[in-house]
Amino acid sequence: MKRNLITGILTTLTLLLLISVPSTYAQATIEVTVPFNFMIGKAEMPAGTYTINRLSSSAIEIKGSTTKKSAVSIVWSEGASASDSDAKLVFNRYGDSYFLSQVTRGSGANVMQLPTSKLEQEQRIASTSGASGQKVVAARLQK
Repeated sequence: MKRNLITGILTTLTLLLLISVPSTYAQATIEVTVPFNFMIGKAEMPAGTYTINRLSSSAIEIKGSTTKKSAVSIVWSEGASASDSDAKLVFNRYGDSYFLSQVTRGSGANVMQLPTSKLEQEQRIASTSGASGQKVVAARLQK
């Protein structure tokens, strides 16, 4: 019990530290219209226009312009490929469920990979093929 409490406190402090660090990533904002409901971790986000801000090298905030919902996610960077020249969001789709998996800022910037949630893992297992799901790209980007 005491160990769980300490772990929870350390996790909370780590997230607060990531969020409170003065951001040099303000130029990393993208705005996109997502035409379907989707999941970020445990947060369900309705269809709408979203602004994605990079809070630090390992955290992003997804904030609804039309929905007023927001979520914060831990990310890790992967190298960009030639197909990552445009800003985009990539979702994994299982049936009618969409899970945000990548954010690309374009212009050769690194791809920000989001962790796979427990719910997404369950959806993947429950899918008839057991495959990794269909990739869906949100292409209606705002500048």
